[in-house]
Amino acid sequence: MIRGAVCVRCGGFREDYQQICPSCGHRPEGEGLLVAWLLSDAHLDAEQLARSAERIQAGEAVRPSQRMIDRARRALGGDFVSDPGLGGVRMLGLGAVSVVLTPLVGLVLWAWWRRQRPRAAVQALAVSLPVGLASLILVVWLRLG
Repeated sequence: MIRGAVCVRCGGFREDYQQICPSCGHRPEGEGLLVAWLLSDAHLDAEQLARSAERIQAGEAVRPSQRMIDRARRALGGDFVSDPGLGGVRMLGLGAVSVVLTPLVGLVLWAWWRRQRPRAAVQALAVSLPVGLASLILVVWLRLG
């Protein structure tokens, strides 16, 4: 019975999806860990693993759907972090854009990133929401005062 994971690069087998492939030396990192998990015994049975290995060895590229990637992301949960978030300069830039132009930019980024980059999405919301609320309060105050 086949156990472990199939290497996405060469179709070789390894004990765990996170390990370096003993055949080609490939080590899955970042989003590649999601694909590696999809090609492991945590997701596929022995027969599916063998067929996947044969297809990769025959030169077929592995291109999982977004639905499958999302499934892997949910399965790995807190064990998987592919989103480093926004750096300080980008957060300052987003804050400046929110103040000068509109805080809607942060809301659009939140909606756009919420599935693929959840940490960056929350940071965009955390920067733009206070600016939006402050702008609303300022407008109301100016209208009433």
